[in-house]
Amino acid sequence: MKGLITEVESVGYQAFNILYPFFKNLKIISILSIIVHLGSIFLIFFLPFLGSHTYVSEKNLQCTVSPFISNQFADICINYSNDFKTMFPNRSLGSNEALNSANWIKDQLDQLGLETQLYFFNSSFNRIGVNVIGISKAIRSLGTENFVLTTSFDQWHSAGSVGFLIGFSEYLKNTSWQARDIIYVFTSEGGEINGGTSMDISGISVWLNDYYSVKPVGWTGSSSDQQQQQQQQQQKSNSLENNYSSKTLLRAGQIYGAIAIDRVGNKNMERILVYPEGLKGGLSNLDILNVITTTSFLNDIPAGINTHMDQEAVEGSLYGLLIFMWNSALSLPRSNHAIFTQYGINSVGVSTDHSHNVWDIDFLNTPLHKIHKNIKRFNEEPLSNTTFFNLGKIMETVIRHLHNADEQLHQSYRWYMMAGAVFFIDLGQALLPVIVFSVGIFLQLISISISIENITIRILLSLPWFLSILSFCSTILLLPWFLSTFNLIPTNDLQPANLYKSSQLLNNLFSTLSITNSIENQIIFFSFTFLFACISFYFFILSPISKYITKILSISFPTFNKNDWYGTQTILLLYYALLGLMGMMLNNQFTCLFIVLSLPTLHFTTFILDNKVKSKLVKLIWMIICLVSHPMFLVFEWWALWSIGWKNLFIGIILASNNWGFLFFPFFIFGLVPIYLGIFKLLFISTKSSSLSIDHSKLQHTDKLKSKSVKYSNFNKFKKN
Repeated sequence: MKGLITEVESVGYQAFNILYPFFKNLKIISILSIIVHLGSIFLIFFLPFLGSHTYVSEKNLQCTVSPFISNQFADICINYSNDFKTMFPNRSLGSNEALNSANWIKDQLDQLGLETQLYFFNSSFNRIGVNVIGISKAIRSLGTENFVLTTSFDQWHSAGSVGFLIGFSEYLKNTSWQARDIIYVFTSEGGEINGGTSMDISGISVWLNDYYSVKPVGWTGSSSDQQQQQQQQQQKSNSLENNYSSKTLLRAGQIYGAIAIDRVGNKNMERILVYPEGLKGGLSNLDILNVITTTSFLNDIPAGINTHMDQEAVEGSLYGLLIFMWNSALSLPRSNHAIFTQYGINSVGVSTDHSHNVWDIDFLNTPLHKIHKNIKRFNEEPLSNTTFFNLGKIMETVIRHLHNADEQLHQSYRWYMMAGAVFFIDLGQALLPVIVFSVGIFLQLISISISIENITIRILLSLPWFLSILSFCSTILLLPWFLSTFNLIPTNDLQPANLYKSSQLLNNLFSTLSITNSIENQIIFFSFTFLFACISFYFFILSPISKYITKILSISFPTFNKNDWYGTQTILLLYYALLGLMGMMLNNQFTCLFIVLSLPTLHFTTFILDNKVKSKLVKLIWMIICLVSHPMFLVFEWWALWSIGWKNLFIGIILASNNWGFLFFPFFIFGLVPIYLGIFKLLFISTKSSSLSIDHSKLQHTDKLKSKSVKYSNFNKFKKN
């Protein structure tokens, strides 16, 4: 045993002797870290070659059941859709027509024998939204679990999905194989295209919140206009007990899973589209997708995840992977299913329309969308009998197999990436780009810590400045909270925005400034005021405090330069590595696209500083390159500026961050801003000051030589004596 330990120590000592001089060479390590960073980018594009085909893990979910739906089902669905579209062409949030359309849906479900309910909630600017709930009790159900089928009824493309769900509920009511209750939820989502605003509260968010909460934000009640007005007046009260009626929200036990129906019916279905991504990078168990896609292929209908391609490779593709990562990174719901992932519920969105492109983020209310040019053409196209028939067969088979499962889905993957509807990359492979990205940064950290003496003192002297920058960025991150406090945007607990045109003071202020008093201008005005206050807070409070602390530390370490670039660069490298690892845990798809897919800014900055480049022009050019070093940020910003304008871009990012968990705003403010400011300090402040400072390593080397010479002279004197 001792011999083995000795041999291991010997090998370790030899490895140390080889690696130590190598890591002390900061120039070589900087070049190596740049190569490793480029390798992490290569891994993103190589991921489709590492993936494999999906498969159903649960034995009870094997898709072997033949559907019983006939063509008569399609005719029934089309009749419901045509009636709904003809009777209620304009269903804007809060209007009488929206209420009448909700009543019509409730009446159809009542006639089918379902237990129904209208569920109201307060949306933006004193308007009332309403959800329609219907519960189909299964013959063999114990009432402890249910499955949710949901769609919105107030969107411009809702007629087909509403007709399909009503027809499907009529069909399932006459079956005897159901083992779980089914809840049908028709929601009011609002949005600018549908006569509302981008501040509208999501109906499915309200329903899910109240289904699990003891403090509901919605209320039940009558559907009459008079009752609605009374309830609207009650909502202005701060007392929740006055808002909520004695009749509680309909429930049917634990929600087992959910399928959201999006756009249905206006073309012959060439393939079924599935929406796997949820909010904040959340994903459902892969088996719920596998059941849908496997059933689809067994019915000779291809499946896909891209909404704008006529054909999609079955084995997956790089383009499919990038589209999946883009949709997941944005964390914006394409259908009702996305909200369920916040509650740990397996859910997926389903659509039959692939005419809208990747930029059409238009389902739930957000300013980050373009006004569609094909709305009129979409609504004028006749509904397809074949589409309803094929979708009905798929949905019947899927529901039957999910009812066969006697426990929660758990055997398949929860973290993954999709390169196609039946092709996935598992967790271990999907994390490779971020891990390699972090390794490249840690290489430089190790090299700096080995090659530079007293690195901890240098870090300590640079830390007050960096902490002041982080504090400044943290105050900016409070902007969504600030806007929601003034009722300009909805809060996280689903309290609506109500300030618009309600303040005489604001009316007078905007009139004096010759600015239109709109909700967009109010948000911009308050936001700029808040940002000005944050900047003032930094220059008048945070910066003097950091300088004072740095001065105290400089007194304790008088031989060290407070602007030494080694300390600042070490802090930035460590911060950026931790940021990548934290992003990997929060939303790996966002991290790969928006962080890993970038230029090696800090790596090359180290190379410039270590080579003592003095040209201001070179530094200025590199600083500009650093500002555009993250291409996906530029893609997102330039697309939004071109298509929706800077106001909608600014407001949309804040709303998406506050309501849906989009990481663009927090990462840009808390991640990139400190990095950009740190690189500016390294290039134009630290290096200039360092040229006037003492080289501490040389000073220490000189001290050692002096001490050796003293010892040598003393030794000679001793010999003479």
